Amino acid sequence: MKLAAAFNIENDSINEYFEETKYFIIYEIENNQIDHSEVVGTMNKDNEEFADLLLFLEVDALICGKINGRSIRRIENEGISLYAGCFGDADSAAYAFLDGKLVFN
Repeated sequence: MKLAAAFNIENDSINEYFEETKYFIIYEIENNQIDHSEVVGTMNKDNEEFADLLLFLEVDALICGKINGRSIRRIENEGISLYAGCFGDADSAAYAFLDGKLVFN
């Protein structure tokens, strides 16, 4: 399984606004543990193309902060589980996801 988080590289946190994301951190999960993670740039794509990039990266779920309705529909239409309204440290959110304790709105 692959979990992505909209990533603010300046402070290792979840980016506040999905549509302004410049990076994703991708967590590869095996046996309910993070096996590997890597930061991937959005390559100056606009937010309309983020779903395509996440599909290319074979992401199953996405953690992000604030997100607009159009982006929600696009992500969900591609079969990516969405956990929006998250804030704080990205690694902590990933571990909370694994523990079933991720707080999202």
